[in-house]
Amino acid sequence: MKLPSPPKQPCATVICPKCGTEQDGGVECHRCGIIFAKYKQSITPGKQEPPLISTPATEFRRPGVLARLGRILPWISLTCTTSILLLILRQARPLRIQTDPQAVDRVAEKMDALQMAMQEQRPSTVSINEAELNQWMRDNLVIASVHQAQLAGIPVPAGSEATMQEVHSALKDVRMNLAGEQLKAYVLFSLYGKEITLQLEGTLQTQDGAIRLMPTAGRIGTLPIPSSTLGQVVHQLFDSPQNRDHFQLPPHIKSVRIENSALFITTR
Repeated sequence: MKLPSPPKQPCATVICPKCGTEQDGGVECHRCGIIFAKYKQSITPGKQEPPLISTPATEFRRPGVLARLGRILPWISLTCTTSILLLILRQARPLRIQTDPQAVDRVAEKMDALQMAMQEQRPSTVSINEAELNQWMRDNLVIASVHQAQLAGIPVPAGSEATMQEVHSALKDVRMNLAGEQLKAYVLFSLYGKEITLQLEGTLQTQDGAIRLMPTAGRIGTLPIPSSTLGQVVHQLFDSPQNRDHFQLPPHIKSVRIENSALFITTR
């Protein structure tokens, strides 16, 4: 005789919290396979797992701005220095000046008349044009003539030997261009075996018995001289101890000025 089996208790329906599948009980989802108890613990409010960040074994850091600037500054300085030296050593084209075959005789006569006026202590004014001025300078540049004689192998007269300073910084060419009241000067000189050109522009003035150039522009080689340092360059040229006497006027000379593209010398 069989005993009747107890009636089956209906199973509670479970809905998977992950995929939403409905099933009759169980500890895991028949569809996605999650375990209900562990899944509920993972979504407990207030508990979040920190995101995983993969940290490389060696972290690459870019160099800072100062570090990169420190690396390129020496190259910038070297490039600027080289460029400046090349501009200085590059010679500028000589000025175009007026020439006149008869300028030699005329400038000699005018200088004799000026000398006589100073001896007689009477006021007089002599005008010299551009061709006569350049001819007079070529005839009176002793340093240049001695230097050129040495280069040509011509014996130098006794008492005219060039000093070491004259050889190292010898004038080789000087040209003056007169335009209105403006003066343009071009100088070619040898400095320790290198030929360098100097160009200055400005107006002439007489101050305290000496000639002064009020500069407006200048170049060393092909390098423009900044206006902030142009005055210092001219000051060193005119007021240095070795050059000061060369620009001092004789006591009987009152003024030297440029007018109408000519140089005027006035005696007292």
